[in-house]
Amino acid sequence: MADEKTAMNEDLGLIERAFLMGVGAAMLAKDKVEELADELVQRGKLTSDQSDTFVNRLVTQADSTSKSVQSTVAREVERAVSGMGLASAKDLSDVRSELTEIKALIASLRPIGGSEES
Repeated sequence: MADEKTAMNEDLGLIERAFLMGVGAAMLAKDKVEELADELVQRGKLTSDQSDTFVNRLVTQADSTSKSVQSTVAREVERAVSGMGLASAKDLSDVRSELTEIKALIASLRPIGGSEES
């Protein structure tokens, strides 16, 4: 069981690092695209308007890729957590409801007057 938990923790660590790398790459990509666009404008290869369009198109693609990565990471995290056998919030809520019902049933079965005499 401990080996299983360790493996799951390692999986979650890898997933988290992949997610952070994706977000970092998207931010770095935007900066690099803007630098490249500025350089192309300086060289006369792009006009300022073309530069804006170029940057917007590539940033949009990077955002799309980032969202795709986030979706993939979310699915993998869900899979890893599911594999751990952890209770969900709904599971806990269901157990609380059942426990409340059981307590009410037990209370209704106790004799009136408090304690039983032996």
